[in-house]
Amino acid sequence: MNKKARNILRITIIVGIVILTAATLWFNFSSKNQSTKVGDTAIDFKLKTTDGEDVHLYDITKDKGVILNFWGTWCKPCREEMPDLNEAYVTADNDDFIIITVNVSENSQQINQFLSGLPEEISLPMAMDKDRSVTQAYNVGPLPTTIAVDKNNKIVKKQEYQLTKEDIQDFINEVTD
Repeated sequence: MNKKARNILRITIIVGIVILTAATLWFNFSSKNQSTKVGDTAIDFKLKTTDGEDVHLYDITKDKGVILNFWGTWCKPCREEMPDLNEAYVTADNDDFIIITVNVSENSQQINQFLSGLPEEISLPMAMDKDRSVTQAYNVGPLPTTIAVDKNNKIVKKQEYQLTKEDIQDFINEVTD
């Protein structure tokens, strides 16, 4: 094969790789943004809590707004924001909203072991997404991720990474307006 033919082959291969990479990235990013943007309808789910109770999103949103906080015991920012979320949950008038933590892929034993190591008792409902189906449905990437769902099942706020006390209050305001 002469030099000119090799150069044409190289260029063709490089262009092909670029096109395949671009198509893959476009497909991944376009499919991950479905049903997770502010203004979209929240995806219904039913999970078990560490207490064995059922959490069914659409049953809750009939009466109140919901703040979903996706977290893991290994996630340092998740551990740091947990006391602030708990304080907001315990001290607020919960007739208009509820905060539900959604643990990503751990079991009740792991969660309870984590909770027993905290300096204060956590009263937040702890739902378990053991198979990550809810996490995947909401396309949760980094932990923690917090999503606010209003009484009309609309996503009204979403934030990735750790919440401040002010952020938590903003979420409460969004679901109670």
